Amino acid sequence: MPEIILKDHIISGDMIEGITYDAPKLIVRDKLVIKDPIKITLKDDNNENLEIIIGKSSEVKFILEVASEDLEPNNYNLKLTAMDNSKVSYLLISDLKSEKGTIHHYFEAKRDSQVELMGGFVSNKLEAKMQAKLTGEGAYVGIRAVAVSSYGNIQNIDIELIHAAKYTTGLMHNIAIANGNGKVILNGVEKILQGMIKADAYQNLKGIIASDAAIIEVNPILLIDEHDVKAGHGATVGKLEEHSIYYLMSRGLTRKDAEKLMINGLLTPLIDAITDQPLKERFVELVNERL
Repeated sequence: MPEIILKDHIISGDMIEGITYDAPKLIVRDKLVIKDPIKITLKDDNNENLEIIIGKSSEVKFILEVASEDLEPNNYNLKLTAMDNSKVSYLLISDLKSEKGTIHHYFEAKRDSQVELMGGFVSNKLEAKMQAKLTGEGAYVGIRAVAVSSYGNIQNIDIELIHAAKYTTGLMHNIAIANGNGKVILNGVEKILQGMIKADAYQNLKGIIASDAAIIEVNPILLIDEHDVKAGHGATVGKLEEHSIYYLMSRGLTRKDAEKLMINGLLTPLIDAITDQPLKERFVELVNERL
């Protein structure tokens, strides 16, 4: 897997052909097609700014890992712009041990671009925002985010989609999981601005409480200033279905193993998107440690 390692705005190793870096911008040239995922690692930086620009008619996949063992405050400001007719698959994995972590990530989808975004949040205490703005007609953005908290973890995740062009489609499917005394606040906001006809917006938020002391808040919000659109949302918070747990236990699993199996099944779309095997194994391990 091609890899880009950034530390203090300096790239170590050889740059990938067709991609240039002029701090803080990582630029993918027009009409570049790279089938293999590209891994980006922000190495040991507590404060980092990075902007990724995907050129017109390009097709790329990125995995961005933001990880730090440092307990001092972490602050990341990230942006990705998908230019006209580009196709982007993008996965963010956040594993910060900080007592005060902040990740603000902004996305822009230009005309006829297709952007699939995924976020996996297994940090300690985190304020995270993923905001995608559809600014070109025909743009599509799909977001899947998962936040998992356990003992002492507090994660506040804001996911926002803004329809600022006609004929756009925005979908979000987000999951919050809390065990122990962990807490997750998951806000899903989708806006359709006035005049943005034929926009299609849908969001689904799901909260899974794995212990009596855990706290989950899910807040689905639709803000619509146009009549000629399609929009809908759904939200649920609760424990895993008892009859499903009982069925698995009747097949020999312990209750805890049955719960883990069900939750890992819900996370399969995100886990399958992690093509870097060591990162996938570490993410699955972190999730299961919190269960």
